[in-house]
Amino acid sequence: MRWRLGVPLVALVCCGLGSQGPERPQEVEVPGLGIMLKAGWQLLFHDRCRFAVPVSWHPDLDEAFARAPDGSTFSIEMLKVTSWSAHKAEMRGAFSRARVIHDDSDRRLWLEADDGARVRHYIAVADNASVCAGWLEMRVGSSWNTKDTVKRVADSIGLAPDTWPAEEK
Repeated sequence: MRWRLGVPLVALVCCGLGSQGPERPQEVEVPGLGIMLKAGWQLLFHDRCRFAVPVSWHPDLDEAFARAPDGSTFSIEMLKVTSWSAHKAEMRGAFSRARVIHDDSDRRLWLEADDGARVRHYIAVADNASVCAGWLEMRVGSSWNTKDTVKRVADSIGLAPDTWPAEEK
C-alpha cells in the first residue's frame, strides 16, 4: 500500500496575545510515525519505506526517487538482509573513503563521502531483516547541502507501518 502525505501543512496556533495574529507551526508530528515534518516538506512512501524531502523536490511516480531543482537527488529501496551487522560491514567497505560516519548503531548506519564535486550520504535504517536504504547526493556548494536539510532527510528514513494506526478520539 502507498500513502502520499506530500500536501501543504496548515495549522493555526492561537496565542491570545493582544494584536499578534495566529502563527503557523513550523513542524507537525505525523500521527502513528512519531516523526516531525517541517512545514514545506513532503513525506513519501515506497516499498514500506518512508522519507521526507522539501516540496520543491519532485518524486518519480512510485516515489522511490526524488530530484531537487538543482539536480540533488534522493533514492530509497527496501532491502531484506540476513544479518544487519554483515550489511553494515559490507557498506562500510564499499564506502571506504567515507569522510564521516554519522551513525553506526544497532538501528542505523549513516556514512558520508565527498569526492570534491559531490557529497554522498548512505543512510540505512534496520527493523529486523528489513532495511530501508537511502542514497542522498548533492553538489558541493548546493543550497540543499546544509546540515539541517541532510539531517532532516536522514532522520525521516524508516519503515512505514503495515497499516495506519487508528486516530485517538
